[in-house]
Amino acid sequence: MNRDDPFQDRSVEEITRRLAADEPPQPRVIPTHSQTEWNPEFLRTLSWHELHVLGRGADICVFFDKEGRAIGWRDDGRKGTEKPALIDRDAFLKAVVEELGLPSETRLGKLEPRELPPLGWTHEAVLLLKPVPNADQIVRVWVSPENLRVIQCLYGPTPSTGEKP
Repeated sequence: MNRDDPFQDRSVEEITRRLAADEPPQPRVIPTHSQTEWNPEFLRTLSWHELHVLGRGADICVFFDKEGRAIGWRDDGRKGTEKPALIDRDAFLKAVVEELGLPSETRLGKLEPRELPPLGWTHEAVLLLKPVPNADQIVRVWVSPENLRVIQCLYGPTPSTGEKP
C-alpha cells in the first residue's frame, strides 16, 4: 500500500473506526416477547417467542485496482431512494466535504441522479480537489438524496469502459 496517498490512509482509518464502533462484535439473540397459552386442538400448552438477532452492521466493501491499490469503498448499510430526487448543490458539497474530510478548496463538477444497483437512486458527483486536478485529485461519490450521506466513493479518474474495480 502506498503510504504517501492520503485517500488510502483515510480509507484504512475509516474502515478501522467503523468496525470498532459497530457493536455488538458477535451476534446476540434478544427475547422481546413471549406468549404461552393452552391450545385445545393439540391438547397441550404452546409457547410463541419473538426474538431479535443483533449482529454486526453492514459490510464496507473496499475496491482495489489491478495493481492492488485501494481505489475506493462502499458502505452496504446505506441505501438510496426508490426514485430520483432533487438536492441543493451547495448543501451537497458541504455535506460531502465534511463527511470525507476533503480540503476546503474542493469543487463540485458533475452532479446528476444515478441508479446504483442494488442500493437504489443516488446522486453521483465528481469532486475536484484542486482547481486543476491531477488524476489522483478526482473523487467520485454516490450520495443518498435523503440524508446526503456517502454510499460509495471512488478515487481517481473514471475507469475506462468495461473496466470494473
